[in-house]
This record gives sequence, structure tokens and C-alpha cells, in this order.
Amino acid sequence: MNKIVVLGGTGTIGQMIVKDLVESGMHVIAADLNLAKLEELKEQTNHRIEIESLNIQDHDKTKRVLSKGKVCINATNYIFNIDVMRAAAAVGVSVLDLGGLYKLTKEQLKLDQQMKDANILSIVGMGSDPGTSNIFSRYGVDLLDTAEEIHIRYGSSSSGVTFPFAIDTIIDEATKNAVAVQEGTVLEIPPLADEELTFFHEDVGAQKTYSIIHSELATLPDSFPELKTITYKDSWDPATIEKIKTLHSLGLFQTEPIEVLGEYVSPRRQMVSLLQKLLVVKEEPIWGKDSLLVEVKGWKNGNKASVKLELLTDYQPKWKASATQYATAIPASIVAQMIINGEVTETGVKPPETCIDPKIFLAYLNQKNVNLHITYTETVTPNHETANWQAPRFVETEH
Repeated sequence: MNKIVVLGGTGTIGQMIVKDLVESGMHVIAADLNLAKLEELKEQTNHRIEIESLNIQDHDKTKRVLSKGKVCINATNYIFNIDVMRAAAAVGVSVLDLGGLYKLTKEQLKLDQQMKDANILSIVGMGSDPGTSNIFSRYGVDLLDTAEEIHIRYGSSSSGVTFPFAIDTIIDEATKNAVAVQEGTVLEIPPLADEELTFFHEDVGAQKTYSIIHSELATLPDSFPELKTITYKDSWDPATIEKIKTLHSLGLFQTEPIEVLGEYVSPRRQMVSLLQKLLVVKEEPIWGKDSLLVEVKGWKNGNKASVKLELLTDYQPKWKASATQYATAIPASIVAQMIINGEVTETGVKPPETCIDPKIFLAYLNQKNVNLHITYTETVTPNHETANWQAPRFVETEH
């Protein structure tokens, strides 16, 4: 039986992955350290899943659990990505994760031969962004004759949301140097730099977006070496930025242990644990819509052209899931199903843009509770004396 193992199955994203797989008719094993939450998840899915209590640091048991499936979706903290890959290789199970926040993704790519020797596929970064953003980038590059630029933007109309997903990841995004490709060169830039106003779909509106470290920049420059510019920017609630900067300046994100009352503790681990417990009670966000916007610029038919793909997601009342959680979970579920169905057949370590057919992925995506807008524009300049005359050649299409 083709079972899918979801590690971190009771997390905010893991639960959504499990529920979507079940609704899609997949056989699922949800594994997590919290047995009580696993039992709750089993109730919520009408006992249509198997559950396994698992400490991801127990490598032998991790291998035993993975060996029960054909595909593993790793929805745990990204620091465990390489451990999970090695466990998957040991038992011959393909695996995908939600991203390695650039630097870890680079390390994961080095395991390519190990995955090939095990005859399995490891897809690095298969959530919303990275993930859908990579596949959208591939779609745009393929449509143009020559691509020169990729610009990825994420915006949200939700408010009062301090930590909409993994707290560890958000802290790193806000405090580590970002990466961008400028004039064909990969450069580091300060976190939350290059602020700009991005105009998303009217349901999300104009948002201030900022450069942050992201896994797309770990693979897109190698997948598309002809590109001169690649940027990633995300919208951040100003209050969130201020809170993170304050905590960071106080040294509360320091990872090195310090002595407190005779014991050595990590300020960051303590802070993350406190936030995880306190935010459940105190946060009362106003959930809105999210937009993932990818624009690829280049040339078509000798003319300047651009392809825009914008994915809109909304709060999911049935699952009590934010747009961000839903947008992150659905792509992982889709690609696991594609592997089960034989629609992804490569081996080794691959980013989404090199191993997933965009058209097949979009066919699955359009069956989900999302709205996808694709806009293609080609600017034609007639060969006559009227300088700077431009006209659009194509119009927006909705799928």
C-alpha cells in the first residue's frame, strides 16, 4: 500500500497536510512527539489515519516509521532536514520538506549522490515559498524565449499575527542576512532591507515588502544561470518587526547557553518555548487573505515580456487554518500525491523547479480552495519613428 508518512503531523502545517491528504484519498501515517495531539488528529479525520509517537532524534525509530511508507513529508523544524533525509535514504523512501532557509538547503543539495544511490528522490523546499514559488518561476521561464529576472513576493492582509508559522524560522528570517541575485551575482544584503511597496491583488492590496533570507535563492541561480536578477521579499506586520528587533537587541535570541541559577540554558530555546505557549492564549489575529506573487521578466518573439502568477488563499474555517498555513500545506500534499501517482520520477536531491512539471502541479492546485491568476504581457515596439510607443499584446487569464 502506498502510504505517506507526515513527520511533525500535529504542527500548524503538519495537521493541514494530513487533513488534505486524507480528503484526497491517501493513506496517511501521522508521526509526532505529542501522542495526545495525534489522538485528537485521528478523531478529527474520523480515524482515517495511522499515528506513531515519535521523537525525531530517535534515529532507529524514525527509520522504522519511515519504512512503513513510500513517501515522507517532513513538516518538522528545518534543522532536522538532513537527519530525515539520511533516515529516508536508509530505508528507500522518497522525502520532501518545507525548506532549509537557504544555508541548510545548500547542505542538503550535497547529499545528491547518497539519494541517487538509494534510488529515491529528496525535494528540498516544497511548501508555498519555497515550493510553489519555485514551480511558478519554472512556468514563467519556460513560457519566455529568454528569461532575465524573477521577482517573488508574499503579502498578507491578516493583522495582529506575530508568528503565523514556525517561530524559529521567523526569527531567522528577520535576523539573518538576506540573499539576492544582482547583475548575475549572488549577494548578501541586510535582513529586512530594500523596503518597497508591492501591489498585490485588490483582495490583499498594497503592502510594504522586505528582503529576507529564503531558500529559493539557494537553487534558482543554479537552475537558471542565465538570470541577471532574482529577488525575494515578504510583507511583515510592523509590530512584528518591532517586537523581534527588541528581543534580538536584548540578546534573547542568543543560542549559546548562559548560566541561570546554576544551570546552563539557551536564551533562544527558552524564548521560543515561552512564545509557543503564550501566543496560543494571547494572540487574537484578524485573519485575511494571502498572495504569493511571482513575476518572470524577459523576452518573447523579440519583444519585452513578463509572466505573472498570483496565488490567493484565504482563511479555512473548516480546518481553522490561516491562509499562510493552507498555502504552505497544500503544495506538500500535492507533490507527495504526484510521487505516489508516478508523476515525479527523478532521483537524487532536487529543487521543485527541476523535477516537477508545472502544468501537472497547476492541475492539482486548481482543485484546491485557491484562486490562481496568470497574466502574460508582451510589449510590441513598432519599427517606426514614434519613440517610446508601447502596446500590450496579451491579456490576463484566470485558472
